[in-house]
Amino acid sequence: MTDLQSRLREIPQVSAVLEDARLVDLLAGRRRAWAGRIVQDEVDRLRARLREATGPVEDRAALHEQVVAAVRERCGRLLRPAWTRVLNATGVVIHTNLGRANLPGPAAEAARVVATRYTDLEMDLGSGQRDHRGRLVEQKAALLAGAEDALVVNNNAAALWLAVRYLAKGGPVVLSRGEIVAIGGSFRLHEIIHETGSTLVEVGTTNRTTLADYERALVPGAVVLKVHRSNFAVEGFTAEASLAELAALCARSGCPLVYDAGSGLLVPPVELGLPAGESLLADDVATGCDLVTCSGDKLLGGCQAGLILGRAGHVAGLREHPLRRAVRVDKTTLAALDGVLTAYLEATALPDLPALRALAQSPAQLQERAERLADALGAQAPAGWSVAVVPDVSSVGGGTYATCAMETRLVLLAAPRAELEACHQRLRRQDPAVVARLNQAGLAVDPRTLADDEESLLVDAFACAWAVAKAKVVTRG
Repeated sequence: MTDLQSRLREIPQVSAVLEDARLVDLLAGRRRAWAGRIVQDEVDRLRARLREATGPVEDRAALHEQVVAAVRERCGRLLRPAWTRVLNATGVVIHTNLGRANLPGPAAEAARVVATRYTDLEMDLGSGQRDHRGRLVEQKAALLAGAEDALVVNNNAAALWLAVRYLAKGGPVVLSRGEIVAIGGSFRLHEIIHETGSTLVEVGTTNRTTLADYERALVPGAVVLKVHRSNFAVEGFTAEASLAELAALCARSGCPLVYDAGSGLLVPPVELGLPAGESLLADDVATGCDLVTCSGDKLLGGCQAGLILGRAGHVAGLREHPLRRAVRVDKTTLAALDGVLTAYLEATALPDLPALRALAQSPAQLQERAERLADALGAQAPAGWSVAVVPDVSSVGGGTYATCAMETRLVLLAAPRAELEACHQRLRRQDPAVVARLNQAGLAVDPRTLADDEESLLVDAFACAWAVAKAKVVTRG
């Protein structure tokens, strides 16, 4: 008998694992179908590992224990929520990996209510007849942006894709080479245009595209597309045709103009402590664009959605497009977006939205919060750790204001590097998890991206991480 055959003979039988008393609860009733597949999968994994093994292999009893433990761990993970709450201590406000903008309480409650109860999603209660979903939400979006009409789809990539597909109808799409961008997840704009069935016509160069470049490329049936470069900047020897210039050119030529505005800003940047340069949606629409698209979960401060704003005739055509159904949103998204748009309508000052509040915090406010956190953390920090408040910068995030650095205050914790890394790893594995900044200076917490009621949770998380480290030291001792 070969060594491989000897090792494989030690693999526990699937039937024996299925009968293990420790798996009875997981394999009860209808659970047995899916949990049984995990048992089979773990046995297959063990078989593959043993085929690659070169040294001594445990006996069947030990391998049986390993399979049972792996099955219980995987099943337990599947029976828990698929996400973990995170305390964002990075200072990146629109953090794509952590869910981008947070919803305000009323919007989240609206989504909860419509998720658990029937609503008039596609019914006009007055007439009793069917109506299109999102009608009032879209009216609010159009009103806030000064557009004739609006359509809500599931994200901005879908909004841009649908707008170009509808207007170009397979014809040429004229776009500056300096605006052929890549967005999150390696989605590239030229690939999205290709999927609309249209032909991309590149004009100008990476750093200089003039109005004349567009004018030379225009032919009957062409669509002009302009894209806001939200996640990078081009500086130096540059030239760019403005949106207003393109709108005038398209009006003279009879060619439609689509503008991907990106972040969906509805309030002046100065109110958020941000530099000028990012245009408002209302200004974009007012230039005369046929259609303007943006995201709902960036500077708009809402949930994931794509907004298409513009001329009523075009929006009506989009609403009837056969592929609109493929990119439509569900009732919870509409309810959440409605809550966010209502916050704008109700506001007499800055709308009460978490992302906007985080951006608008002053250095003095951040100093006060950082000092409070530093005192609390310093009172519990282990020996050898130091805690200080230091000046630094925060980021807007989410592919917006790529070069903007907002003044902030950090709580900087310094300790031996190995201890810092171990602590940050333990923080990320807690519930709620903590994601902070780890660099050469130390482990830092930016209070800008923490809600007020999360400060005590952050302190408790650090205390727990430090307690675990101390317990390990005592155990080793």
